[in-house]
Amino acid sequence: MEPMQGIRVVDATAHASGPMAVDLKHKLLRPHLYKLIATTDVFVQNSRPGALERCGFGFQDLHRIDPKLIYVSISGFGATGPGAAQRVYDPVVQCVSGFATAQTTDGVPALVKTVVCDKVTAVTAAQAIATALFARERGMIGGHHVEISMLDASLAFLWPEIFWNHGFVGDEGVEPKPLITDLYRLLRTADGYATMIIIGDEEFAGACRACGLESLLADPRFKTITDRFSHYSTMFAEFEKVAATLDSNTLLARLENEDVPCAKVNTLDEVLSDPRTTHRASIIEYEYPRGGRLRQARPPAIFDGQPCTVRLPSPELGQHTEEILRMLGCTAEEVAVLKREGAIA
Repeated sequence: MEPMQGIRVVDATAHASGPMAVDLKHKLLRPHLYKLIATTDVFVQNSRPGALERCGFGFQDLHRIDPKLIYVSISGFGATGPGAAQRVYDPVVQCVSGFATAQTTDGVPALVKTVVCDKVTAVTAAQAIATALFARERGMIGGHHVEISMLDASLAFLWPEIFWNHGFVGDEGVEPKPLITDLYRLLRTADGYATMIIIGDEEFAGACRACGLESLLADPRFKTITDRFSHYSTMFAEFEKVAATLDSNTLLARLENEDVPCAKVNTLDEVLSDPRTTHRASIIEYEYPRGGRLRQARPPAIFDGQPCTVRLPSPELGQHTEEILRMLGCTAEEVAVLKREGAIA
C-alpha cells in the first residue's frame, strides 16, 4: 500500500524556540525569566514540591506576573501528604498504582517495560492544559493552577478494567484477577506468536471455524459470553493446541477470513515495515546534523487531513539560551555576566 498522497505537511518545529539551560537559583537571572514568562500561556514544572517556590517560580510568584498564566505542577504523589517528598521514578509509581500487579503472570508481578506512568501523566497534563486554555478563552477565570500526580493519572488510566472488581464498596477483601488478564494472551504458533481476541458470539464462532474446533460451539461451558469468561483458560487451551501446528500467516489468514480480531506479534523491525505503518507514513525520516539520518514516529494527530512532521532536528540543550535572552532585551555584557556567574550554560 502506498503512503497517503496529496496531503500538505505542516512543519511542527519551524517556529519553535529552542531550550534554555539555566540555573533557576541565580537571582541575577530571575528578572529576565520573568519577562519571558510574561509572554507565555503555560508554565509546566515537575520538580519536587516546594522546589520552584524556593527559587521564586511558584504559582503565586508567577500569578502576580501574569494572572492569566496556566501553571502546571506535576509530581509523583502530590504536593502534600505521604510521599510528597519522595524521589519518584516510573517504576515506583507502577508498583504503587497497580500497574505491576496488573502484569502478573503465574503469580509473579512484573513492570511494564516502558515508562508508562510518565507517559500517561504527560497525556493527562496535555488534556488538562487544553481544558484550562479553552476555559480561559471562553472568559472563565484567567489563570489556573493545574496539579497532576503520576499516581492519580495512573489510577484513572487503570481503573476501568484493572479495578473493575473494586467498584463496589465493601468488596475490598476480595482480590480477583482483573478481567483483562484472560483476554490478553498470546498464541504460540509454529514460527512465532500471535494474538486473537474472542468476546462476542460471532467472534467465538468464527474462531472455532477457523481452527476446526466447531465442536466447541455445542459445549455448554462456552455458550454465552459469561460462560466463556468463566472458563476462558480451558477454552483458550483448545485454540493454543491448534495454533502450535500452524505458521503465523496461515493462522491469521484463517482468522481474518472469519473476521476475528487478530495479529501477529511484530518484531521491532517488522513494526517499521508493516503495511499498516507504512501506509500512514507513521514513521518519518530526516537528517540530523550531528547524527546522520534518523527516523522517529510521526506526531500522531492529523488535523484536517494534514499530518505534522519534523523538518528540523531537536536543538542541543541550551542552544538558544543566549538568543532568547537577547530577544528579552539582555545586552551582550549582561549575557556575559550571567554566563560568568554560572546562571546560564
